[in-house]
Amino acid sequence: MQPRADTLTRDEHGRSVLNLRRRLPHPARRVWAALTEAALTARWMPAEVDLSPRAASPVRFRLPGTAPDGGEVLRAVPPWSLGYTWGAHELHWSLRPDRAAGAADADTAPCVLGLRHVFDDHRGAASYAAGWHTCLTALAQVLDGEEPDHAGDADGALHEAYIGLLGLAGSTVDEGPESLTIRLERQLVRPADEVWSLLTRGTPLRRGERAPDGFGTVGTPAGEITELCAPRLLEYAWSPLGRTRWELLPGTDHGARLLLSHSCPPLPEPAVAAAQAAWHQRVEELAAQLLETPAPG
Repeated sequence: MQPRADTLTRDEHGRSVLNLRRRLPHPARRVWAALTEAALTARWMPAEVDLSPRAASPVRFRLPGTAPDGGEVLRAVPPWSLGYTWGAHELHWSLRPDRAAGAADADTAPCVLGLRHVFDDHRGAASYAAGWHTCLTALAQVLDGEEPDHAGDADGALHEAYIGLLGLAGSTVDEGPESLTIRLERQLVRPADEVWSLLTRGTPLRRGERAPDGFGTVGTPAGEITELCAPRLLEYAWSPLGRTRWELLPGTDHGARLLLSHSCPPLPEPAVAAAQAAWHQRVEELAAQLLETPAPG
């Protein structure tokens, strides 16, 4: 699967907004049914969705093996507009005739489906994009009368493509009068224990020992471990005033969330840029190695 030209922005409240658009060779009323009828939504969405398309009515979501979740319909204008909450998320669906297809009758014309997904976890956007990409592909297959493909993004390649497309691989710098800290947050495609095993090459670690090379860069070789909690946390000192900290936290369903911070005394701008580039390269090397690691199961 290849990513589409989907976009990621922020709204006026600072929340993240993922926008997807797909052309479908089916009229809006048929697509509307696939968005609102439980028997159809269950065929292409990851959860069973039980809703009545009326504003302020409740929505129930049932994911296999989990307790039901809830939401509320925000807007319903059949067959053109539907919005509802899913926990802390908002999903806004829109349909319009695809005039470029050449049909004049809005009731029979192929349509353009839009999805506006509003959420707080900006760094999780690639996981949401990969998930919706897979779902909308399955929706098109259902509408075409085919059996939907639920293989999803098992190897994480689609997720990684969206990391680049949506600009989610950058770092930030916090500067103070006596120190600066480079921070990277990166959603990964394997769980923490697998990431840890790759970083350590399966070697048991102890505080006071030198950290494995995988935790450093060419410019900042790994130093003495000062804090350790496998497989979630490792911090080391690489100079008297320098610290590097790796944390693997719960992320999205794709895998662990890496939080990496590199602290040092103030540096000239070129040196800061070089350090950012080195850590970006190291994290992207790790992400590429994880892609080559067979997925669980």
